[in-house]
Amino acid sequence: MPELPFVVAPTIRTRTVSATIDGQDCSLEFPIFRALKGKEIVAIREHEYQSVVYRESSRLADALVAEGTEETEAQRIAIRVISTRMGIPVALEATEQRAMLRHAALIADLSCNLQDAFDRQRLRTITAVIVHRLPGCQDWTESDTGDLPGPLQDAIFAFATEEQAGDQPQRSPDELVEGMVETLGKLAPDSSQSPPTGAPSTGAAGSSGPMLPSSDPSGSETSPSATSSKRSKRASAG
Repeated sequence: MPELPFVVAPTIRTRTVSATIDGQDCSLEFPIFRALKGKEIVAIREHEYQSVVYRESSRLADALVAEGTEETEAQRIAIRVISTRMGIPVALEATEQRAMLRHAALIADLSCNLQDAFDRQRLRTITAVIVHRLPGCQDWTESDTGDLPGPLQDAIFAFATEEQAGDQPQRSPDELVEGMVETLGKLAPDSSQSPPTGAPSTGAAGSSGPMLPSSDPSGSETSPSATSSKRSKRASAG
């Protein structure tokens, strides 16, 4: 790979990511960037996961609207309920708890869809950092990642999640949920305007969207090394 003519080259630090497998410590050393590489972002395709989050939230919001809840309030309730299914610790109000009980079957179904989408994104994320950060692993596949022991997958995914967050301040659960509510509101169709003539696009959030909780990364940083859309319409949301 060609090298850039840096006047001052970035210092490469590494982190040892460890997991205990069958009573033995297993470790890998990853370079740290406090961000994802461009190729990693492309490979992870987080927008696909986020689109599922908003699609499934829309299904619940539509069900609430059908029983008389105002659209904006339905979106808020749906996002807050869905957030609890994603592992975000939000305290549901009494009305939200009742809505969750009324639509228990629907929520169980959409929770399965969310979990499936998250599992696929998790697999892509682990694979991406292995392929693009570990020497000699350019041919590593998602199938290879799937064969890794669970504790090692957890440790690598936690590292990748921390890299994705970078140096941005960690948002509180309430801030995460409010951001999702705002995004879903922007994705919702505006009934005051004429419907678009083209096919609707799938709503997606940026790379800072919430994820299911993962285990904390194991390992430590080593000394610096000298080398180095709019919401889907009701007809399609169901």
